[in-house]
Amino acid sequence: MNWDRLNRWTTALYALIHSLRLAKAIEFGNLPGLKTSILEAAKWTPNIASYNSVLLSQPFGKSAVTFRRDPNTHFEEIAEQVICMLVQDLVVIFDGMMDEILQSRNEKPANYPSSKIQQLSKHLNNKYEWAHHGCLELIAVRNVLTHADGQWNTRSINLVSGFLSPPPTIGEKLRIGFPLLFRFRKAVRTFVNEVKL
Repeated sequence: MNWDRLNRWTTALYALIHSLRLAKAIEFGNLPGLKTSILEAAKWTPNIASYNSVLLSQPFGKSAVTFRRDPNTHFEEIAEQVICMLVQDLVVIFDGMMDEILQSRNEKPANYPSSKIQQLSKHLNNKYEWAHHGCLELIAVRNVLTHADGQWNTRSINLVSGFLSPPPTIGEKLRIGFPLLFRFRKAVRTFVNEVKL
């Protein structure tokens, strides 16, 4: 099992939380220096792209760049967007890990992460049912954030209604904080550890 993907995600989670705290403490520092920050960020990784992107012919960093929204005023929205991106990335990593496990078990992976969880849950000891539920909750949360404009819908409610009491209602706004990310990671790690060969 390749745990490096999840370990890198965890490092990014820590770095983002720490960076946001520091940025908030200094009120995002020199806001007019955003362009310099973007140009410097271009040097943080060795390549623009490891392939010959059609976009390489387009200029980078020559136009004026400013915050359209003051990050100090919109800090909560920024934090929520970072959480959304981390949830989406965690699901992609988890989905890949489940594919790896199912292939090692000579089982054909289902098409959707929630179906893969159900496929693998038959190999899970009942004492880890909380991890099974936590993983389904992660998928439901990702679906709400990614496909339902942050509002609970029937499909996502159906994923969690068997174990959340009371379940969310249709149209209810989803809000989660960073502490739940740590719990999602724990559920994923436990589930993967318990169902892998």
